[in-house]
Amino acid sequence: MIRVENLNKSFGSLQVLKDISAEYEPGKCNMIIGKSGSGKTVLLKNIMGLMIPDSGEVWYGDRKLSSLSYEEKMALRQKIGVLFQGSAIFDFATVIENVMFPMQFFTDWSRDRMIERARFCLDRVEVMDSDDKYPSELSGGMQKRVGIARAIALNPSYLFCDEPNSGLDPHTSILIDQLISELTREYNMTTIVNTHDMNSILEIGDRISFIDEGKLLWQGTKDNLLDTDCEELKEFLCSNTLVRNIIRK
Repeated sequence: MIRVENLNKSFGSLQVLKDISAEYEPGKCNMIIGKSGSGKTVLLKNIMGLMIPDSGEVWYGDRKLSSLSYEEKMALRQKIGVLFQGSAIFDFATVIENVMFPMQFFTDWSRDRMIERARFCLDRVEVMDSDDKYPSELSGGMQKRVGIARAIALNPSYLFCDEPNSGLDPHTSILIDQLISELTREYNMTTIVNTHDMNSILEIGDRISFIDEGKLLWQGTKDNLLDTDCEELKEFLCSNTLVRNIIRK
């Protein structure tokens, strides 16, 4: 489990996160939703340790992130997988080299062992016969799958996804959502997804946190999302065509 307590973050005079407290559970897809500029990405980066909050704490289980030594933080990072918005796979490296990258950085495994693990992960995300291809030879959806394979290469306990469906067509987005959800349960990962994709929220969102202007205004499940009394969340939802169509029905 990941827990944040009273998190605050400012950039100059602009306060982006305002006293946010939340819990993110293992084996579930924990969604962070909100309008552009609401603070979603800043929150995700603070949880990951890529930014340092001005005040408040981030807990990984019973360990406080700010109290970890350098060695302990490096050990924690081995348990973290990240799927970036643009996949962020390396254009100069082949598919299998991309998946092997975290193993080369964090382990002393032999090359044969790294190749074996990389091929296992690629098979798991259904990327076949593409070991020696370069990202430019793959579709956007296949690139995203390679990004997921790299994210799970070290069998992480925590998976962070920043707008995983950005730039994908609706059908491919559904497949990526299903894959993230399946892997979350299969590995019992604490998965946190930053998204504005309403289909993703309604399909795989086990726990949902709504942020507006840096404040956490609502938490719940997809089952009670549409029954919310939070006016800001209602406004956010009603700006989405999918939700409007559901409400009309």
